[in-house]
Amino acid sequence: MGNKRRQRMVKMHPSDGSTCKVETVQMEKCGMPDCQSIPCMLTLWSDWSDCSVTCGIGMRSRWRMLKTPAEVGECNEELEQVEKCMLPECPTDCMVSEWSEWSECNKSCGKGHVIRTRMVKLEPQFGGAPCPETVQRKKCKVRRCSRRLSDEKRRRKEAPERQRNKQMRGDPDIPEHTGCKMRPWTAWTDCSKFCGGGIQERFMVVKRKYRTSQITSCKDMKEIRACSVHPC
Repeated sequence: MGNKRRQRMVKMHPSDGSTCKVETVQMEKCGMPDCQSIPCMLTLWSDWSDCSVTCGIGMRSRWRMLKTPAEVGECNEELEQVEKCMLPECPTDCMVSEWSEWSECNKSCGKGHVIRTRMVKLEPQFGGAPCPETVQRKKCKVRRCSRRLSDEKRRRKEAPERQRNKQMRGDPDIPEHTGCKMRPWTAWTDCSKFCGGGIQERFMVVKRKYRTSQITSCKDMKEIRACSVHPC
């Protein structure tokens, strides 16, 4: 409960100098609603803030303020709201494994090459960095081939027609070692891995050595190549 008051002023006193016998102030009791029943007065919600991340899933928030005087009573309305926000997916770079060990040289003599491989562990996504190379090769030289073999290669170069005829007949590429006869190349072995980079091998073995052959002129041969280089 409280009181309310009103008043008025005398504009002109009586001409005989007496006092105005009128009431110039009035008061009466008044009642107000219970303070706890007065609703909260709040500002409008602010705009949502920027997302907390630049890509992927983050959070954002917005606020509002209390306008009702604190003495009116406690206000239980929420003043802040938080929600998830989703932006385009973050770029994911390609991930690869460590390099394997270098393979054996693919030639038994002279100049050849060795290879090594690595697997793709995670493909790039959403514009991430592409995958680097998964197969590397470099030159190798095991030992020097015999002169008789070099002479045979030179004679083969001097007879291109005979070589073309051999290819037309579908004969396998069998080097003619002086002093020995070689069996055809075996089929390539199964790849050592199903995916991520493996190797295959094939072999050529000596079928027969002649008495005139030298120790270094007639040797089994092996070749290696990469396979299953696609990512797992």
